[in-house]
Amino acid sequence: MTGSAPPGQATASPDDEANPDGAPGVSLPRTPAAIARQVVQVVASLGLAVGLLGWGLPYLTDTSWSTILGIITGIGWPTFFGLLALMFLGLYCYTFTLTGSLPGLRHSQAILANLAGSGVSNTLPAGGAVGSMLTYAMFRSWRFSHRGISTSIIVTAVWNMLARVLLPVIAAIVLIPQAGQVPTAMVKGAVLGGVGGALIAAALIAIISSRRAARWVGRAVDRLFGPLIRRLRRGSRPHDAERLALDVRDKIIDIVRSRWPALTFGLVGFMGVYFLLFRQCLEAVGVHMSWSHAFAAYAVGRLLTTVAVTPGGIGVAEAGAAAVMIALGVPGEGTAAAVTLFALFSYLLEIPFGAIAAVIWLNTRGHYARRPPPPR
Repeated sequence: MTGSAPPGQATASPDDEANPDGAPGVSLPRTPAAIARQVVQVVASLGLAVGLLGWGLPYLTDTSWSTILGIITGIGWPTFFGLLALMFLGLYCYTFTLTGSLPGLRHSQAILANLAGSGVSNTLPAGGAVGSMLTYAMFRSWRFSHRGISTSIIVTAVWNMLARVLLPVIAAIVLIPQAGQVPTAMVKGAVLGGVGGALIAAALIAIISSRRAARWVGRAVDRLFGPLIRRLRRGSRPHDAERLALDVRDKIIDIVRSRWPALTFGLVGFMGVYFLLFRQCLEAVGVHMSWSHAFAAYAVGRLLTTVAVTPGGIGVAEAGAAAVMIALGVPGEGTAAAVTLFALFSYLLEIPFGAIAAVIWLNTRGHYARRPPPPR
């Protein structure tokens, strides 16, 4: 393609011409029945989130929202801004994962894209797809190629999944030596969660490390879940999982081989700082737990954020973390206040900050149209 692009748009590269379908898409409902089904899903998702937070959390912790909000508003502004600083430190750590997955991306761009995408994902039911579309649009306005962006999205998705499924493994390792001090049901749950997380992590690592292993994992998934998937998705072709595993490996292998330290450092830093943020939320509302018990509650909550039945897993994650804390003997009032305060920083505040990030991007993207494309 010749000629210059207008402000805010990216020029195409030969790589883009060869891959015109690289951008992620969201299939919009077209028929009245499909639209009605989508509306029902949105209403049900939002209703579940409201129910879990508005009724489920107070019921589980045997308290009330007036008590919860009273505890939270008593933490003081210095504590609030200290927690906010931890939140942004965690987000900055994650920029290393984004810049590692997309060579040429700046840390300032990464934090804008992360905040804007998270803001959308946290607002809409199943908003992850829309958040990915916004992230894609931001990367394209900064003149990154379709192939580079799609690879980045896949790499970060795989690395995020690895991090979240490994959390229960770590929690199990931490809790097993304390089996006599922890409810038996929790120890069994930690072991089961740890085994499940280890199997998923092993499958992802196998896909990345070996093409033969990727084929084997794909075929195993097809044998175990293929009939169910084809029943739910009529007309789907056989061996979809095998093709998907090979496609994922082919797209990410070069990035992972050379940039896995940055990818891992970013996510370990992000998860570590957010655990410290969770721990400080506990302290802020007067809840004192051992580091190992606090990590168990944190691990369950972070794992449940992947549940897409509510926007960003809100309500589901808080209920899971609260259940762990209650089982460990933490008072209900402190439990509810702690998980709600953590949700404020890990979920709710990302929405207004995401809107600010989107406004900054909209007002600055034109500057990149006159710059050369980033290195690949």
